[in-house]
Amino acid sequence: MAWGRGPIKLAGLGLLPGLLGCKSTPTEVAIDTHVLGGTIHVEVGQTTDQLGLIDGVVVATGSDAAARADGRSRVIDLGGAVAWPGFIDNHVHLLAGSFVFERLLLLGTSSMDSLLSKVESYAEREPDEAWIVGYGWMREFIDDPSGVALDEVVPDRPVLLVDNSGHSALVNSVAMARAGIDADTPDPDDGEIVRDEDGQPTGLLIEGALALVSEAALQDYDDAALGGGLNSALDEFVDGGITGVAEVVASPGFDLTRPWIYQELEAAGDLDLRVHVYVPVFQPDDIHDAVAWADELDGERVRFAGAKLWVDGSMGTGDSWVSEPLTDDPDDFGSAYFTAEELVQVVADAEALGVPLKLHANGDQAVAVALDAFEGQAAGDGLVLPHTLDHVVLIGADDRARMAELGIVANLQPAHWIGAQAGDIVDQWGEERFDTAYDARALVDAEVTVSIGTDWPVWPSPSAPVNLWAASVARGPDQGLSREEALTAYTAGSAAGVGQSQLGCLDVGCVADMVTFDVDPLTVDDGSVGQLEVTGVWLAGEQVR
Repeated sequence: MAWGRGPIKLAGLGLLPGLLGCKSTPTEVAIDTHVLGGTIHVEVGQTTDQLGLIDGVVVATGSDAAARADGRSRVIDLGGAVAWPGFIDNHVHLLAGSFVFERLLLLGTSSMDSLLSKVESYAEREPDEAWIVGYGWMREFIDDPSGVALDEVVPDRPVLLVDNSGHSALVNSVAMARAGIDADTPDPDDGEIVRDEDGQPTGLLIEGALALVSEAALQDYDDAALGGGLNSALDEFVDGGITGVAEVVASPGFDLTRPWIYQELEAAGDLDLRVHVYVPVFQPDDIHDAVAWADELDGERVRFAGAKLWVDGSMGTGDSWVSEPLTDDPDDFGSAYFTAEELVQVVADAEALGVPLKLHANGDQAVAVALDAFEGQAAGDGLVLPHTLDHVVLIGADDRARMAELGIVANLQPAHWIGAQAGDIVDQWGEERFDTAYDARALVDAEVTVSIGTDWPVWPSPSAPVNLWAASVARGPDQGLSREEALTAYTAGSAAGVGQSQLGCLDVGCVADMVTFDVDPLTVDDGSVGQLEVTGVWLAGEQVR
């Protein structure tokens, strides 16, 4: 499997140095599709009025496209619309999110009393649900969250309520009994069973401890139940202008590696976007299992993109791995899922096996240790695959320079900054440290390749316009991206993240994944960015919306 890394023009933005593959010029034959009648952004800083396609790939632009059209060429008339390369969300949990969004949503729940009331009502409405599964409560809004308290309203069925970060959960006594959790159950190395003063589990599980219950829960859901809400979620993404996603089929404590659900949709002709699948690595040796998926996931729209692992925990649980302790505990530096030595081995094995890595790294120490592993590999046997660090919330100036030098893609979630301001992390890190977080501007200035992801359902909107607004307007000019940079990051940057240089562009050699708007996202005023209307979506020149 080849992973291209060559140059691409970037209109002086400096976002993708040395990452994308060169494009070849095909033999001049008649085009089978002629795109015209609008303004077409080949990439940021370059427009044309026509494209010529053969088998969904751009082979000519402008007058060259017109010259290669003949009477047999299918015409796509844009009707004055503005076309952009398709947007790629470089970090989603689409299968997991579609599953929980079909169940009990707890977004905005502000107290245990409110949470209990919602759980009780849902249990009454759904008497046949084997598990009461909920999603979206926020730990910072609920004092002393207790799973045992759920016994008051649901004493006879297991309850599993995952928080909005996906890194902690509340479970009732029935669920703990199913999982064999009691006072004698040890904490896993990568998580915590929260206990009361008597040592009894409270029903709050953190990070890797979720696996103790999730395995029991998932056994009760077949593929049809797990993927029942997937079509609806896919529609939302495509309607929002998304032509591809980097799908992480797991989170700490939850393994949803059932990518054949996507393959079945593709085979049935029901998949209208590209799914770049990342399978989980929870232990160092799992990388050897991950590579087996490369041959299994090789479709046109469902493909193996690499392996996902978690270097540190979540900001929402206070477990980001940081170089300076949390303000309320001089001995608390967050948590790590892998040691530095284990990461070195995983990176070496991944390069040897041809498996690109996607690493969750929130805190500055997590970022630094991950870069150490990549740097050691680069100095030794070499670093050639397209690797990504997800989140990169906190990073030192020297590590920004290292990241650029190593060619590691930064996958950012600009919208997360909005919610983080209301969370406990401001107090845990201190305002001075928090003020340096989510600094996309510093990464771009250091010439790091930047991509955009939502971490959906953590950020619940899959809309490209909404997330362009979050990246280029909400964060502000000092630490956010310019409009041009945000558009580049969301297209070519995210294509670099998934190792597909032929996506995220509409130049010769690019696959014609395309999104149209009635007005140009590049020139519309700041207040209107989030309200842009997607008027059409194409995959390889075939209209899907």
